[in-house]
Amino acid sequence: MTASSLSHHHNQHHYLYELQHNSSSSRLSTLARRTSVKPWQERLIALPWRQILQRFPGILLIFLVAFAIFGPAYAPVLYSFYFLALHVNFLVNNFRTAYGVYIGNKLAREHSFTNWLQKYCDETGTSDGMDTRHDLPFDTIVHIIILPNYKEEMETLCETLDVLASHTRALTQYKICLAMEESESNSHQKAHTLKKLYGDFFYEIVHTIHPAGLECEIRGKSSNVAWASRQMANSSSRHEHEIVTVMDADTCFSEDYFASVTYHYCVASPEQRKIMMFAPGTIFDRNAKDVPLFVRITDIMWSIGVMSNLYPGSPIKLPCSAYSISMDLAAAINFWDAGPEAIGEDMHMYLKSFFCTQGRLIVKSIFSPASQCNIEGVGTGLLGFANHMQARYTQGKRHLWGSLDTGYSLRRILFAMVAPEADSQMIQFKNIGVDTRDKEDHTANVGLRKQVGKILTLLHRLGEAHLFIGHMVFLVIVSQLLLPGFTIQWWEDKSAFLWSHVSSAPLHPYVEASLHIGFWLRLACLIPNVAMIWYYEKYHAWVSSDRWVIQAQQMREAALNGNGMHAVRAGLLNGTSISSSSSDSNRIRVQSLGMRPSLCSLRAYPMSLLDWIGVPVSGFCFYLAPQFHAQLAQLFTDRLDYKVAAKPTLNRLSAAQVQLSSIVNMTEQLPTTPTSPSNLSPLASSPRLYRNEALVSASLDDEVKSVLSTESKGDEGYFEDLDDNASGHLSFGPDSRNGSRSLLTA
Repeated sequence: MTASSLSHHHNQHHYLYELQHNSSSSRLSTLARRTSVKPWQERLIALPWRQILQRFPGILLIFLVAFAIFGPAYAPVLYSFYFLALHVNFLVNNFRTAYGVYIGNKLAREHSFTNWLQKYCDETGTSDGMDTRHDLPFDTIVHIIILPNYKEEMETLCETLDVLASHTRALTQYKICLAMEESESNSHQKAHTLKKLYGDFFYEIVHTIHPAGLECEIRGKSSNVAWASRQMANSSSRHEHEIVTVMDADTCFSEDYFASVTYHYCVASPEQRKIMMFAPGTIFDRNAKDVPLFVRITDIMWSIGVMSNLYPGSPIKLPCSAYSISMDLAAAINFWDAGPEAIGEDMHMYLKSFFCTQGRLIVKSIFSPASQCNIEGVGTGLLGFANHMQARYTQGKRHLWGSLDTGYSLRRILFAMVAPEADSQMIQFKNIGVDTRDKEDHTANVGLRKQVGKILTLLHRLGEAHLFIGHMVFLVIVSQLLLPGFTIQWWEDKSAFLWSHVSSAPLHPYVEASLHIGFWLRLACLIPNVAMIWYYEKYHAWVSSDRWVIQAQQMREAALNGNGMHAVRAGLLNGTSISSSSSDSNRIRVQSLGMRPSLCSLRAYPMSLLDWIGVPVSGFCFYLAPQFHAQLAQLFTDRLDYKVAAKPTLNRLSAAQVQLSSIVNMTEQLPTTPTSPSNLSPLASSPRLYRNEALVSASLDDEVKSVLSTESKGDEGYFEDLDDNASGHLSFGPDSRNGSRSLLTA
């Protein structure tokens, strides 16, 4: 592509991006000329709703502080009602969470035993994944896997790519996009090194360079993914065959995640595929033993919170961190947002998709979780403990900065309910034969008005995530300190003294009753919490350990039964379970998971139960305090200085020193020679051995494998090192099918 065409292409994307971030008034002035927007609607929508609603959570907190102190004396009925409403909501939330964990544990086991290709064949009446009697054959799906990264260690990226390369269909269905940042000085070199190492193990591996300093963007994951996804969409014309997966550089998926996503996508109708997302759970099982108890239990509760909204039948399923979306849908809604509201890119992409599809978005829960690392600080001893806690607090503040999504949702709901024809982000499925807007009636966005149940559930879930639990905890703390008769004995005199400065009257009977009932409601939460803890420990053991052990046993059985690994591999591609044979054909088998990450941390039951005593401290330090910090700061700004989280680094061995640490013997699991005679690609062998010593010496130190805590890169901000010579482009690496592909620039 010529320099002029490169500039034109860049400007075209920038123009699309600017359209996405136009103010409400400028959008409306354009819409008013071509739709029947009434004057009162125009004036209403022209108000600065973004700025107003951005401050809504912070304003609520200010009122909450005053309400907690003066409400019991001067608004006792309202105080009692709100206090009890928060407690009832908390109890219901705990029961729903326990149910979500119970179902998650049950369905995770069923998921592991499900042969997704065979299930696809049974449901569609086809014989294999290439049978064209179905409109979208299983084997024609391409998974575009976007790995946004900035100053990530090579070891971290290689670990993630190793796991992906071990999957059965990596060579035929995985297109890896290394989403690099222009502001990282060596991003080109790093990307080219990775492409040389892994070019032979994927259907395709490419890299994009996200330009620094684009107007209207914030620094972080969302803007990088927005750029990379546009480039990937422009490089292909078969979007109906493509599913985009976004995952962090240190996230690892097992193979059955992609198999399940492929199944759900293929068996859906063509219309449903255009509005589909896929949401897995998360599990922190990589370095949990190396972080303080309070950090560990915080991330466990984060995982549980995700599980609480993924159960079948849940009308709202919010993804977390790693998820998949059909390329058709991503393109139809103009990809990811990159402005300040999108700092919580996972939830924001869900919300954008929800509103742009008028609430018709289909989200499939995938019960094979994303394996992730806990955030780490640096150092050891008390200093290391403090740094761990500070790092988790910073991450908690970034999570709660996602409160901006509450304002975003309120604004989109307002537009949909009051002036639906003025919503310029109405979905338009261009070039794929679908337009959800009625051709005759340009006010067809009233479809969202009919989704009242979903909208109320969405607002409730957002309230739980960003408002209600923090409000309840704060009211309880203040009531224990301020209200006489409801505190511990040694504080009674102090609470009486404090209350005397608020009111000379005794507590209102309604307030006393609400405090008593609230105590028993909190105590009742122990019932679902015991069930939740029990089933979570079983769930964690299954997804982080047991299923991998069973896979290892099945691999060994396959070898002992005389089934060569090439035969097993060909069987997997054809939908046959691991180690199936005539003698044990009726046995239910764990489906192929691929390679287990070298970095793993198991929970030792029953000692792991001690972690749960840290919930009150972690809730205060990493939820309540960051909530106040973030939401009060949003009174003054919508921009957060993005900081790259410190994560563990795996110093890997050279080919001469390597000793595989996976449960499965990888020399058995991952042969290196393709032998399938029927154009079925074998399992890609893992490049973790670094066969090319020249590349090893150029990129990695030859040290003994160990887990080290490394200082967070970029703590002063997401972008630091600007390289004026870099430019946004899409570069294709060697293609194992066609020799090599010429360089494409976008």
